[in-house]
Amino acid sequence: MKSRLITGILFAIIIVMSSCKAKKELLASQEQNQKLQADLTTCNTNLTNTTNADNAKIADLNNQIASLSSQNASLSKDANAYRDLIKDLKARQEMLNAALAEQGTSLKEIREKIIAGLSALADSGIDVSFRNGFLYVSLPEALLFAQGSATLGKEFKEALSPLASVLNNYPRVQIYVVGNTDSLKIHNARFADNWSLSTERANSIVRVLRDKYNVDPTRLLAGGRSKYNPVADNGTKEGRAMNRRIQIVLNPDLSKLWDMMGQ
Repeated sequence: MKSRLITGILFAIIIVMSSCKAKKELLASQEQNQKLQADLTTCNTNLTNTTNADNAKIADLNNQIASLSSQNASLSKDANAYRDLIKDLKARQEMLNAALAEQGTSLKEIREKIIAGLSALADSGIDVSFRNGFLYVSLPEALLFAQGSATLGKEFKEALSPLASVLNNYPRVQIYVVGNTDSLKIHNARFADNWSLSTERANSIVRVLRDKYNVDPTRLLAGGRSKYNPVADNGTKEGRAMNRRIQIVLNPDLSKLWDMMGQ
């Protein structure tokens, strides 16, 4: 009887102990499960955040790609336009160079013909020079005018004949006639000063070219520079004689060139 009682007590103790152990294991299992659930939630949250960040980066990169593609298309268009512009400018440059060469050739031809036409007057002090794109024909006072006068005599008008003939053969060349004096002051009934004398001498030449030799007046321009454009020393008689002169400046008609530049 006593043996059975002890056995029952031991059995009960075993059952209780087993029950406690199972309960502890259950609690431990539940705690572990809760921890795993929390870890899983954290992972999901982190994954979601990472995914959102990656998606934002991807979206930003896509925007950058789209922007760069747009810029590339614009740059390609600009590059094509630039190539076309360079091609056009090169063509214009070639045209301009050809026109300038043509003008230069014309002026050289004019110079040779003027020198040939005025060869009979070569000892009179005539000078024909080509400078800075212009052709200068310098005629001394003694060839054209009496000292202090702006009136051309018949023989002086005839001296302009070979020059006028050459000018009429090149209708695109503009003609500037410029009077120059020495430094000695002039004051008489007709001329108040050297400005008046130099200007009226240029006017006399222009009138003869227009009226006697039929040079187109739209090509002619007259002006005077008084004593302010000397080529020699006004302190000597010889120098003053060189300064009293008429300059005929031939300028190629550049309107064609300006038209090219403006196209």
